[in-house]
Amino acid sequence: MKHNLKSDLDKLKDRGLPLEEDVILLKDKSLEELIYCLNDNDASVRTSAAINLKPYVDKVADYLLICLSEEDSLYTKMAICETLAEGNIDTARKMTEYLGKIASKQYKKLPKKVSSKKSYPIPRDIIARTLAKMNADILPVLIEVLQSDDLIKIYEAADAFGYMCFYNETLQNEKNLEYIINIINKYKDDKLLIWKSLTCLSAFNFLKSRDILNSFVNKYGYEDILYWEAMRSLNILNRK
Repeated sequence: MKHNLKSDLDKLKDRGLPLEEDVILLKDKSLEELIYCLNDNDASVRTSAAINLKPYVDKVADYLLICLSEEDSLYTKMAICETLAEGNIDTARKMTEYLGKIASKQYKKLPKKVSSKKSYPIPRDIIARTLAKMNADILPVLIEVLQSDDLIKIYEAADAFGYMCFYNETLQNEKNLEYIINIINKYKDDKLLIWKSLTCLSAFNFLKSRDILNSFVNKYGYEDILYWEAMRSLNILNRK
């Protein structure tokens, strides 16, 4: 039993999980020392460094993003993302450069079945997921991406935008709804982006959103994922 416990702890350490004392050990290190520790061979040291970099996040955002794109250890990735999530709008803008670029479980094609969750699905892209959990002040950065022509980034920014609006009532207005309507009109032949946009509409409890969702319900049959996603969003709005 003891042996198993030790090997489990070793596995977690390899994945970058630090002990509390590991984090405390780096607490008084200088910015330069913490950056140096981000390159340590020990993943738990890298994690501890990332945690301690929170007060400096906006200074070291570029460096953290490079480290994130090269990192393999789960807990180190998580710590870097948690630190980046504390950043300001400039940090968020730097983060958008990495949307869809870090290998993750992004949707490359439509799923076979609709989510059974009654809440908003967490973005799969690691950067989109982090942006989604940032302060609502960074929303203009996501809007910039939605209005660009960079489709790879738009796919992931749409998830972050919808998630952020869904959980922030102050963002649930017709102006923000229009950004999604514009995407639906501009990319009407891109079913993957339409599917994500239909999910976004679940954040906006307006007649306009319901009309669009109903139009998709009427247009597609039971066998189409767009029908089910539109139904799912309508059900969420009906519960509001």
